[in-house]
Amino acid sequence: MSFFSKKQEVNLESVNRIFYENVILDCIVDGVDVNALFFETLKNALIEADRNFANVDSQKFIDEIIALQFELFALAWFHQFGEGSSVIQTTFTKNYLNNAGKDKIWSSMQPYEQAIARSATAGRNPDNSSDKMYMLQLDKKKVDLFGKFIEEGYNEECIARALGLLSTDIAWSKGITAGLLLFTLCDRLGLDPDFQPNDKAHSRWFIEINDFYDKAKKSLSNIKIK
Repeated sequence: MSFFSKKQEVNLESVNRIFYENVILDCIVDGVDVNALFFETLKNALIEADRNFANVDSQKFIDEIIALQFELFALAWFHQFGEGSSVIQTTFTKNYLNNAGKDKIWSSMQPYEQAIARSATAGRNPDNSSDKMYMLQLDKKKVDLFGKFIEEGYNEECIARALGLLSTDIAWSKGITAGLLLFTLCDRLGLDPDFQPNDKAHSRWFIEINDFYDKAKKSLSNIKIK
């Protein structure tokens, strides 16, 4: 179900604030804390799939999923509106979290952004001429756009994070991005560095992560940014 039920024109700050405050940070429906239920359901599903998740601290799990949800929203935004709007959106998010005293979320988002960025070239071999050309062109595009947005006065960190989402649409559609995000989550949760989630854990993870992304993407497809 889309958070915005019909096509409407909104400003960037408003739609981000609405989604953050009513979906990610505080989602109460008919007196039920939907987020608390989601966190419990997801953790239990992962534990059922793989007992290695049983000893993960519940608050740490919640904190990491919230940071990941912020980053998934940024990814959905990028795929919907492109790099220019994404730089503005990332800048708003940094300022929003800072003003809300939630800088920890901003810091925790970065490993997930880096995992998403890696997915754009995952499986590419620099010794292969076509793969090498692809990687060089992607790097050049990032450098050119970085320079452009710097000249426009945007924060370097915000630019870098937004541009890390370039060329990730195919990797996302193939499940490559979700897989790298799962390994990043396991690392952030303190699981053994050699830990490999089993197929059942992967399946549960893909269902949940795609559901959140799809909900955000569908909502964003129903709006036009002023």
